[in-house]
Amino acid sequence: MKYSIYKKLSFSLALLGAFSLFSCGGSSGGDEEEFEFKPSDLTNKYWYANPYRNQNFTTDDALLVYKFNGNGDLVRQDYGGRRDNDEAGTWTLSDDNTLTIDDKTTGNVREYTIDKSSASNHLFLKSSLGNWDFYADFNEIQDVTVDAAIVKEVVLSNGSFVNKYRYDFEIKGEFISQAKVILETNSFELVKSANADGEVVWRLKEADAKEYFETFKGEELVKFYVKMNSGEEFKFEDRIEDNDIEPLNVESVDIDHNTGSGPLSVTVEWKAIDIENAYYYVQILNADKDENNPLVTSNWQPEQNSQDGMQSITLSETNKGDFGLNLEDEFYVKIVAFLYEKDINPYQGDIHDFNVQAKSQIIRSGGRW
Repeated sequence: MKYSIYKKLSFSLALLGAFSLFSCGGSSGGDEEEFEFKPSDLTNKYWYANPYRNQNFTTDDALLVYKFNGNGDLVRQDYGGRRDNDEAGTWTLSDDNTLTIDDKTTGNVREYTIDKSSASNHLFLKSSLGNWDFYADFNEIQDVTVDAAIVKEVVLSNGSFVNKYRYDFEIKGEFISQAKVILETNSFELVKSANADGEVVWRLKEADAKEYFETFKGEELVKFYVKMNSGEEFKFEDRIEDNDIEPLNVESVDIDHNTGSGPLSVTVEWKAIDIENAYYYVQILNADKDENNPLVTSNWQPEQNSQDGMQSITLSETNKGDFGLNLEDEFYVKIVAFLYEKDINPYQGDIHDFNVQAKSQIIRSGGRW
């Protein structure tokens, strides 16, 4: 990036709440009174500060993103999900370059002096509690997003189908060298893979993805650690909402595929879950049931509102071999019902791609190709 957020941070801080800092030096005096930073220099842009310190769950050092609206409203962005809180608080700028930030998400009101070294793309805030460097130019992690979801999966246990829970984590970004998810009681290294659009994503290892638990844990804060190719380190957050999901009905699943020498297809049918605003997609997996590298993924669809409550999706090859399967290869079908996070409209914008709340899924054998 043009301005290195990590290397150019001038503070050593430990957050008390989300905006309290250790002292890291006094302000410079002299001719600073002659400097004027206009409100227009602040507004109509996002400002980013990276207070990253370590990989501990308890350290409150996630990327901080503010937007100062011209009417004095403060916007705080959940960067990992690109979601703006338009009611985060208020801000004011006085004639003596004192920036007052009333962040209602933390309950703190802080006053900072805007240092004369500040510019249209660099905001250097100073106070007796510590200094902050915010940057408006933000390139290196502009494609990084994070998402945490709970999965209710129908699995075969002791000869019977039962419902169990597990986590699903995803970090997307092209220039990441290491990724990790940090929970309050555990942490997992993520592995590099690709999604259906060929984008680089980091997910749980197959073994870690099968660490099931019996009951829904409710709301849970998840932290993500990312190390970029440049060596810079960041922490992001996402929250699993207190919103459970119904299981898919394993007995309703029907899989039918044609055979022959030409392009082949698979039709999958199942019963919709009894939850409003649920969406669905289907994947074809290889013989190892490798969820991190699906052979093909359908488009998502809303409930079809059929009289019998059934859903169906057909996946068809355009040319023979498009799905990477040879005749007689064993394959599996993964059916997923999912819910978006609160207030997410999948028909507007693209942030729905990384704002999934919960999934319900079944993996069944499709037979041989």
